[in-house]
Amino acid sequence: MGIFGKKGLAFEKIELSKSKINSDETTTITVNVKNFKEKFDDIAVITKTDDASNQYLHISNTSLRLPSLVFPNSNTGDHEIMLNPYNIPVHKMSFKITVEVYTNNAKKLMLKKEFDLTVNKKQN
Repeated sequence: MGIFGKKGLAFEKIELSKSKINSDETTTITVNVKNFKEKFDDIAVITKTDDASNQYLHISNTSLRLPSLVFPNSNTGDHEIMLNPYNIPVHKMSFKITVEVYTNNAKKLMLKKEFDLTVNKKQN
C-alpha cells in the first residue's frame, strides 16, 4: 500500500530518518496521514518490529492516536516515533519495522508500510 491510499486515506508522509545507525544512535519514523473526501474520527498508528520481545529495539510509541480528519483533504500533521537500539549482541543486526494505520477503534487496517533498519554495534 505504501504512499498510495486505500479507501479515502493515504500517507501524506511516512519516512525513516536513517535506515542504518550505530547502536548508540536513534532513528525516527515520521507519520502524517491524509484523507480525501471521507471523514475519519478514530485513527491509530501501530508500530511493530520483528524483535517481538523488545529485547534489542525500543519503540517510543507502539500505539499512537492521531487527530480526527473531519474536513476533506486534510492531514494529521507530522507525528514522530523514536527507535532506540540497546544491548546489541553482535556486530550487525537487521530489523523489520512495520507501521500500520487503523480506523474504527483499531479494527480496520487501512494503510501499511514496512522499513528495514540495520544497527551496527558500536565498538568501545
